[in-house]
Amino acid sequence: MKRVCVVVLALGFALAGCGSEWEGEVRFEVTRIAPPYESMGERKPEHVVLALDQEVPDSVRGLQTTGADIDQFPEGVAVGDRVLCRVRQSDDNGLDGVDPTTTVGPCREA
Repeated sequence: MKRVCVVVLALGFALAGCGSEWEGEVRFEVTRIAPPYESMGERKPEHVVLALDQEVPDSVRGLQTTGADIDQFPEGVAVGDRVLCRVRQSDDNGLDGVDPTTTVGPCREA
């Protein structure tokens, strides 16, 4: 019984260790500003679409294009602007095949 408990605990620690988290500042170019829209009866704000404007940071996935709501940007942001954004990416379980959760913002002029 003792041996089974040790194996189960070791497996649990191994799986828990498969998650990852990264946070840092990343430079993007504003490629588009999508107008506000309505979804399921709820008004959504303008959305700023971004393209990566630097080398991809180590341990980060899927940042070639991303975006955030307009309230995460300085007033007057426009297409072609370069911005520095705080990016947080977390993956609770790297083995499940699901992309990590990415949060972008706040952003400032680069």
